[in-house]
Order: sequence, then C-alpha cells, then structure tokens
Amino acid sequence: MNKYNLTDLQVAKIEAFCADTNMHEAVEKVLLAGIYEHGRVQEGYVGDPLVNGAYSLASLALTNPIPAEMVGMQVMAQFAGINAMHNAFKELNSIKTPKPEKKEAKVNEAE
Repeated sequence: MNKYNLTDLQVAKIEAFCADTNMHEAVEKVLLAGIYEHGRVQEGYVGDPLVNGAYSLASLALTNPIPAEMVGMQVMAQFAGINAMHNAFKELNSIKTPKPEKKEAKVNEAE
C-alpha cells in the first residue's frame, strides 16, 4: 500500500503520465497559469512558481483602496497555494509501482 492509498491502476496511470514529459509539463503549465495568470498561457510560456502574481493584486488598490496589509496577506496566501500545488505536482514523480522482491532459491541448483 502506498501513502496515498492509490490503487495499482492509479499508480500505473500516474507513472505513465509522468513518463510523458511533454504531457507532464503541459499540465503543470496550465495548472500554474490558472493560479497566477488567470489561465492566460502564451507562446513560449514556461511554468515557474516564482512568477510574481502580486502586481495584479496591487493594481486593484489603485481603483479600490485596499489596505497594504490585506494585499500582503493575499499575496502570501497566493504564494502558499502556488507553492503547495507545485510541490504536489513534483510529488507525482515519486509514485512508483513497488519492485517485486527477489526470492532466493531454497534448492541447491548445483545438485
């Protein structure tokens, strides 16, 4: 049993997904963009959890006065969400089918 309580089929599907590097990167791009770029993915975009999404929050304060403390709290919460999602996505690569244990022969094969 694995720490995520995944079935053997689910583990196999995750392994296949992670083995397809292009698909893995594409899904990560879309998920991260949905969080910090509101779904806008442009040509040449590379998913990067360190992209600063705070500017859009700060720009709201120009038309709708928001205390700096509130903007700061929102930025911290947004970063925590992006970081958690990014780390969880990386964790997919650690999910593997257990290797079968090698059994030693109990019979002397030399005889």
